[in-house]
Amino acid sequence: MKDYALIEAFQAGDEFAFVGIYNRYKGAVYAFCCKMLVDSEQAQDVTQETFLRIYENRDRLLKSSSFKSWLFTIARNQCLNSLRRSKRHTGFDVNLESSLPAMETPYSKMEKNEQVRFVTQFIQSLKPEYREVLILREYQNLTYEEIAAVTRSSISAVKSRLFKARRKLGKVMEPMWVLEYPSAVEKDRGKKVAVLRQQN
Repeated sequence: MKDYALIEAFQAGDEFAFVGIYNRYKGAVYAFCCKMLVDSEQAQDVTQETFLRIYENRDRLLKSSSFKSWLFTIARNQCLNSLRRSKRHTGFDVNLESSLPAMETPYSKMEKNEQVRFVTQFIQSLKPEYREVLILREYQNLTYEEIAAVTRSSISAVKSRLFKARRKLGKVMEPMWVLEYPSAVEKDRGKKVAVLRQQN
């Protein structure tokens, strides 16, 4: 059943339609909350609270142009409330690079879950306003317009935060990329130097 059909049925009082919405989106909401809160138990609680809010405010669906945006707006607000209560506002970790593997360790021997761990660690180091746009774009595949609606920001602000977060990620991951693709990295550096020389 399509989203709009489930939503219409839910608004009409069909409890099974709400179960359908929950089953369809609980995984995405939980994944978002996990990455925002970095705590699986908290994420479970916030996920349940998110769907409780949806159930209690079904009438507001009539005022929402996008259910997905509305859903993640609620999840985001619940995550931010949880972060405020626990006072876990992290920012860019200037020492994050030191946690990467030593240069002499062959990247080819590094397991894939190690890459995931470093990316996850990086996401955890971001301030919430950078963390949320990166998660919504890269993991939930929301459009810039949808992310702007969720975060109550302008599209330009969303793009700016994404650019800064991605640039920081590139800096953090560069030692690993050098080991994997040394010639490609050097070639990219050469292009950047050439551009700077032309500008000067």
